[in-house]
Amino acid sequence: MKIRWKEKIKSGALQFTLFISVLIALLLAAIVLLAYTHRYFIEQSKAIVNNIQLSETGIIMLQKHETLSNDTLLPVLKDVREDQSIKIHLSQWGIFEKGFVQTIHRKKVFTKCVLLGSGINKEDRPSIYLTENYNPLAVVGNTVVKGKAFLPQQGIRPGNISGNSYYGSRLMYGIMDKSDNKLPELKYDYKRKLRQLLKEYEPLNMQDYIPLGKKSILTNSFKEATKGYYSTSEVVLENTTIRGNIIIRSSQKIIVRATANLGDIILLAPEIIIDDGVSGNFQAIADKSIRVGQHCRLSYPTALVLLENENQVSPPSRQNDIYSNTIFINKGALVKGTICYFDEVLQQRDFKPNICFSEKSELTGEIYCDGNLELKDSSVFGTVYTNYFISNEGGTVFVNHLYNCEINSEKLPEAFGGILFERQNKNVMQWLY
Repeated sequence: MKIRWKEKIKSGALQFTLFISVLIALLLAAIVLLAYTHRYFIEQSKAIVNNIQLSETGIIMLQKHETLSNDTLLPVLKDVREDQSIKIHLSQWGIFEKGFVQTIHRKKVFTKCVLLGSGINKEDRPSIYLTENYNPLAVVGNTVVKGKAFLPQQGIRPGNISGNSYYGSRLMYGIMDKSDNKLPELKYDYKRKLRQLLKEYEPLNMQDYIPLGKKSILTNSFKEATKGYYSTSEVVLENTTIRGNIIIRSSQKIIVRATANLGDIILLAPEIIIDDGVSGNFQAIADKSIRVGQHCRLSYPTALVLLENENQVSPPSRQNDIYSNTIFINKGALVKGTICYFDEVLQQRDFKPNICFSEKSELTGEIYCDGNLELKDSSVFGTVYTNYFISNEGGTVFVNHLYNCEINSEKLPEAFGGILFERQNKNVMQWLY
């Protein structure tokens, strides 16, 4: 057999053919892999979006939930996928509620924490709720009351203090309604709950203690277990940053210096002193006194809460006890949040101020005073709930008198959330970290 050498294919051509085939196979594999990867990331993105959307549903459920629980709830929803689940938990954080939502889709986990407070529509929010004490509200000087006011049956009239009469053109700028003989009902028994915190709180385990000290930076996520610190002696917070899911308690006194940077924590002590120039936001809960220094800047959502000292039978007479059973807001201080005084015993009609604002101080938020409130040349942009207004001038106490102060509910942002009232909608105050 003769071989025709002219028709022989060279080996290089075969190698080139194999190279092209391998290249085409690699390109096809790359295209398939790219399509699979693209589809995988689309599914992952959908899972993340579904988790986020489901967490929003969980937040709405918590806003409608009426009771606190120590257990994590596993609600069953109709539109949830078979491989998707949700966990929710509602607990107390000071005078507010802390909501926890966790959604799971296969291996994807999304967690959201929120601080909840009462949400009142702007048109329904009063400027003043003064309980029926059978005394009219008297306005004196350059006082301004703007917004709906719930007042005793005697209503409102101009007053006179030390020769100063009322200088406004109208007694109030808004509509007036009649109040009841007690303040609006709160959702929880705050007196009992906060008293228990003040007397009993202590971290359960050693790993829950925080190493409190100078020049420290401490942060604890609200997605983790609460950490804290307890001391039987005075606690001074200075040159330190403390933020998040942390509770600090002293059985004596807590002093906050201007060099302390506090955010979202809870302070518990019989007496809490906030020095001049302090900035930050936190909840301060005491049963003897709270004193806010000059030119402090306490941002939203700050809460200052005082319980009537149950061991104090009669009002103090000594000069150094001037702040006993009082929340005192000093000159030029600016507070954004909620200020509360709870009377644990029958109110003694000595008309000693239980919450006292000094001149040029300002609150954006609300006051809930189960006692006597004194506003002295100060402003409240929000709502005041109180049993009595008082004004001390020249050694004389004027009952239900407002002197040179402004109470204006129309200047409060609609998104504000405060202490929780009975049968009141809940509002998202702050997204927690």
